[in-house]
Amino acid sequence: MDSTTSILASGLRARAESLDIVANNLANSGTPAFKSELERYTLYGSEEALAGNGGPDFTGLSPDLKQSWINFNQGLLESTSRPLDLALDGNAYFVTESPSGNLLTRNGSFQIGTDGQLRTREGFKVKLTLPDGRPLPPTFRFDPTRQLNIDLQGVLHQDNTALARVELMEPANREQLRKAGDSYFAISDIASLRRAAGVEVHQGWLEKSNADPTTGGIQLVKISRQFEMLQKALQLHGEMGKRSTEEVGRV
Repeated sequence: MDSTTSILASGLRARAESLDIVANNLANSGTPAFKSELERYTLYGSEEALAGNGGPDFTGLSPDLKQSWINFNQGLLESTSRPLDLALDGNAYFVTESPSGNLLTRNGSFQIGTDGQLRTREGFKVKLTLPDGRPLPPTFRFDPTRQLNIDLQGVLHQDNTALARVELMEPANREQLRKAGDSYFAISDIASLRRAAGVEVHQGWLEKSNADPTTGGIQLVKISRQFEMLQKALQLHGEMGKRSTEEVGRV
């Protein structure tokens, strides 16, 4: 494969991968607390280059989508008036217990399970402590028939009695987080988590996705056009190569 064909083929691959990222952002623009992804590129033969959706400027070097990076910016908070919906204002995550281990999330759409535990929509148990931060006793249960009130500090009350506190954590370095679902994150070093400070918990609210569907739609069109241009360039280069071979053969 000649260098021009290699560059064009690499560009097509990078655009196809970019299309997957943008499509996933658009599909999750309505998912609570979803964090959009952007692209991180390298160019063969050059220093690492960063680019937003739409890709790097074409320089004649071969682009390679090294990895995507997560946009951790907080989404807008939206009122739902549902008592078990919780939104976080500040840098913090709820900690949940999934079958594969502890996962972090900012999606506070919770429910009380039949076992009296606070759980996510997927059934993962939400980690809580006593109001003073000590571990909960193994027999702790909420009464599903009684109203649950949560204050700004994340303390859960029933009948004006403080029963538990939502455990809010933050990673020492958000680069350690990797996606484990639409609104969940796994962390390589769970011991690096620390208690979050200066965070407010809003009952009856949810954090919206930070993926902008308008921007995503524009990027989708932009990437599709770039893909078509690269396809045409590859086809034209192939035809020119074929013609050159035929002309040389006649000489």
